[in-house]
Amino acid sequence: MIVSAWYDGHSTYGVRILGREVSLWFRPEWSHVTLHFPDRNDGVEVPLTESFWHGSPELRSPQIKEFFLRHDLVDWPKKEPPLFELESSGGGVFRLKWLRKVEGQRALPLDV
Repeated sequence: MIVSAWYDGHSTYGVRILGREVSLWFRPEWSHVTLHFPDRNDGVEVPLTESFWHGSPELRSPQIKEFFLRHDLVDWPKKEPPLFELESSGGGVFRLKWLRKVEGQRALPLDV
């Protein structure tokens, strides 16, 4: 699934899932998911908050902010957030993948 970077305007960063994707890939009984980044071998636990299920489908975590900072992705142009692929490995485990990483380009476009 394609996801976009998300920022609350204060200090929290995450990735936003399209609302229609939530019920396809996430289960209400999960309290968290494990997220793997393209530049790390270990996964991080990301909580699924109540708001995730009710109109704010973002995975939010300090580790996501750290990932954005490591790759200079925190200051994207308005309405042009970086895009990623979020791939499910099953059982609440997901891998965040570059769609296409282009140095010096903040938004990551879909490969055509």
